[in-house]
Amino acid sequence: MKRTVSAIFVGLLLLAQSACVTTETNPVEVSLEDAAKANLQLGANYLQRGELELAREKLEKAVDQDPKLPGARIYLAILYERIGEQKLADENYRAALKLAPKNPDVANSYGGYLCRTGEREKGLEYFRQAGENALYRTPEVAFTNAAVCALGIPDLKTAERFLRRALEANPTFREALLRLSVLSLDTDRPLQARAFLERFHSAGPATIDSLSLGVRIESALGDEVAAEAYRQRIRDEFPEEIERRRRQEEVS
Repeated sequence: MKRTVSAIFVGLLLLAQSACVTTETNPVEVSLEDAAKANLQLGANYLQRGELELAREKLEKAVDQDPKLPGARIYLAILYERIGEQKLADENYRAALKLAPKNPDVANSYGGYLCRTGEREKGLEYFRQAGENALYRTPEVAFTNAAVCALGIPDLKTAERFLRRALEANPTFREALLRLSVLSLDTDRPLQARAFLERFHSAGPATIDSLSLGVRIESALGDEVAAEAYRQRIRDEFPEEIERRRRQEEVS
């Protein structure tokens, strides 16, 4: 398996370096479109690892080789945004949207960009489009992104509506369950908050944040026995995190 992965990586690297690959027997012509896709993959991997200069080099090359490749535009936009070149980020997000107006991944990415740059109402619309697209594999992600965006307005009713749509798409989507639990508690509905938190814990392991939320919920309901049970779980299950946070507080 290791040798196979290495061979694939070397193949991509060679493809990225030139539009013409030569084997021992015959020269193989590679289209610019295929070379662009290889550079896109390399650039995306570099971006994920935080190697921004290499990511920029490969992604810009991918766009030069195939200006109509929406994925390259999206990743390049993400990179430009990360390094603070907002004008170039905006240009590439818009180019991706123009190239693939019905692509839900592009709509979701552009919605995030709009929310991060203060155009939250517009961002909500793109998240909605992504979530309602029948081709989108994870509509619950887009709807939860929309909820987070709405919380920043703040528009709690819209946020809750989108979180419920996320759970309609995927009833065990833990991020939506936890956020609905928090939102319910913050709007004085502790019983509902408890129900969503129980669903969160049924769908996967507890976290220190979910257990801390449990303490808040049970205290709001006046059940100090249950609240203390959550505190004990925090002490038993996350001693290292408790110590880390204690040290962080001492430093600050």
